Amino acid sequence: MGAFLSLKNLARVLRFGKLRTSAPYLKVTLMAKYPNPMLVKASRTYDVLEATRALGRTPATIRNWIKDGLVVLASRKPYLILGQAIRDYIRAKSASRKKALSQDEIYCLSCRAGRRPLDMAVTRHFQTSKTCRINGICNACGAPMSRIISLSKAQHFFEVFRLKKNLASNA
Repeated sequence: MGAFLSLKNLARVLRFGKLRTSAPYLKVTLMAKYPNPMLVKASRTYDVLEATRALGRTPATIRNWIKDGLVVLASRKPYLILGQAIRDYIRAKSASRKKALSQDEIYCLSCRAGRRPLDMAVTRHFQTSKTCRINGICNACGAPMSRIISLSKAQHFFEVFRLKKNLASNA
């Protein structure tokens, strides 16, 4: 059964960020997609339930992490996990999701890979005082592409890509 059984419970979650539930390991029902490694203290040891409370995950998730390679202190239950080991594991998983792009590639949102844009044409949108986002159309599937670059390195990118005029800025 799902946690949102009624509109009253859904309204409570949207208003307060909490839901009364029989699952004691959930602080908040609305969890982030990726866990924050800074939620665990590096100098503490955690058992599975304490780690679930600290990270807002289910015990099954922590057990899956242990099967996947999270280092535990004891080979028998209750498993004790160093806080630093949890932090290192989460950071390693996060780093493995990142994909390096070459100088002439932009990330295609549909292909989920680095591809060259159609005719090497891109548009530029300024994000902050130090970064800008370049957009293009994927040469393989025709879907939108995006990449955030540093303005200090922008000159190198615009030697490779052909900059189109941004239609939104001309209005």
